[in-house]
Amino acid sequence: MIRKETKVNVFEYNDFRRYLSDWYEARHAEDPSLSKSEVCRLIGLPNSRNFFAGILQGNKISKTFLDRFIALLGLDTDESRFFTVLVKFNQAEESGERELYFDQLIALNRTPKTTLTERYRQYYSQWHHGVVRALIAIIPFTQDYAALARMIWPPITPKLCKDSVKLLQDLELIQKEADGIWKPTQKAISTPPYAGEEYVRNYQLKCLDLAKHAIMHNRTMPQSISTNTLYVSAQGYQRIQKRIEKLRSEVRSLVHKDSDPADRVCQLDILLFPNSIHVGEA
Repeated sequence: MIRKETKVNVFEYNDFRRYLSDWYEARHAEDPSLSKSEVCRLIGLPNSRNFFAGILQGNKISKTFLDRFIALLGLDTDESRFFTVLVKFNQAEESGERELYFDQLIALNRTPKTTLTERYRQYYSQWHHGVVRALIAIIPFTQDYAALARMIWPPITPKLCKDSVKLLQDLELIQKEADGIWKPTQKAISTPPYAGEEYVRNYQLKCLDLAKHAIMHNRTMPQSISTNTLYVSAQGYQRIQKRIEKLRSEVRSLVHKDSDPADRVCQLDILLFPNSIHVGEA
């Protein structure tokens, strides 16, 4: 295969399908005769018209075709390594596996994003950091890590609690008051507009793992878990999205105005996602 001159910087992407799409658009702009069917031919599938389009729409890339795409894209050694890990990361289904590949992407990236410091990324790397911070807000914590660990569900070790407190202190998310008791520096925190960053997605996956754990093991604890499968129009979908955002705002307001002493830490996960391709797009 011939190395192409078109260069779209792979290090700027955290989604290999978006990278492939942008690469194709750039190549097609230079050479309008390059169709998606021609891309299939260039990677060794002369009789296929939809393989490349299927990859862009969500199909997985096997090891064999991963190597062929690398050759077609004309990636150098460092770019090839990054692209390979990027594919593995995007195709991984377990949160632990995704986190492993994400760490590799950061190590391999020539131009890593600096939106958040490394330590803030650490905050979102484990679900229990947020729980520890929330518990410190409602109990008189004086660095008794064993007692703190006993209050967390699912259980974690006192060592993890100690490490979490150290991280929260370094991030200035908690501070020691005059009476020696630690408290959060802010009542609530949230992710800024870059919430689409992969470390936040990994954090959300870990929170969903907590939801699965609650369904399986927390049957004696009060909980509200329900699921619904719906069929709606595009306009109806947008109205539901707006209502969910309104609900989230109302919940934040309820928490802010709650005048009674807090005595528990809860996890609220609200999900709305498509289960089908939109009619007319198939």
